[in-house]
Amino acid sequence: MIATSAVRRLFSLVWLSLISISMAVSAAPNDKPPFYQIDYLGQTAYLLGSIHVGDASFYPLPKPIERAFTQSAGLVVEADVRGANVAELLAKYGTGKLAMDQQTKNVMTAYCQDKQRQCAALENYAPWLQSMQLSVGRYAALGYSGEYGIDAVLVSQAGSKPVYELESTEFQFKLLASFDTKTQWQMVTEAIEAPDSDMLKLITAWRSGNEAELADLMEGEMLRNGETQMVEKMLWGRNETMAQGIIDLMQSSSTAKPLFVVVGAGHLVGQKSVQYYLQPFGIKAKNCWKQSCL
Repeated sequence: MIATSAVRRLFSLVWLSLISISMAVSAAPNDKPPFYQIDYLGQTAYLLGSIHVGDASFYPLPKPIERAFTQSAGLVVEADVRGANVAELLAKYGTGKLAMDQQTKNVMTAYCQDKQRQCAALENYAPWLQSMQLSVGRYAALGYSGEYGIDAVLVSQAGSKPVYELESTEFQFKLLASFDTKTQWQMVTEAIEAPDSDMLKLITAWRSGNEAELADLMEGEMLRNGETQMVEKMLWGRNETMAQGIIDLMQSSSTAKPLFVVVGAGHLVGQKSVQYYLQPFGIKAKNCWKQSCL
């Protein structure tokens, strides 16, 4: 069985939110999310692990992160949704009914008894997209909104800084849509049934910078369940591609430098993180909470 709780958590830590972003005003001086400085051929860049839901207390980000972002000349994200035709991508990858198994029918019937309007709005979406929307709704009920997703807030604050992509919105939609029918409906079931404590554990680990727990939440569960191929598809393969993209940007004479790179925190922890794939290129990465970076 797919470790669906880990899949759902990856939606929050790894993939972009499709919710529009607004500015936040409170302070988060004690947060220590994954944050690194990387050095390569005399060039410096900063690497921040993001989460795609949050609240006003996340902002402004801790001072070292704010300073690094202010001093940067270019911003790098997984995907910049502003340049994507989201309606077209939704039509291509996010619609179409897939046969629902009996277990999911039972879960959905019980869930939709007092949520008929919400369920009616979801029914024409592909299951992976239903799962994401349900998870967003669950986090909203806990007080966390896509309006405060880290990477999208930074994009909104970029001003004149150029924004570079390591992937694309279409790549991410296509990847999510590539899961088989059984897995997609398992994601929907998990999005409904996951305990609140499990969802809050993810945010606590991110805010405290507990990288060991983040790694266990992201890949540990799937590896223990023998889902190595899933981890390779969702994390490791993408981490290798992202590392190469960072190298290419740092090498390019047309890239505005220094760079501030923000990717889902799940990409910066675990056995084969982005930093792991940067090592063979001679890049040195240091944890900015353990060593001075600025």
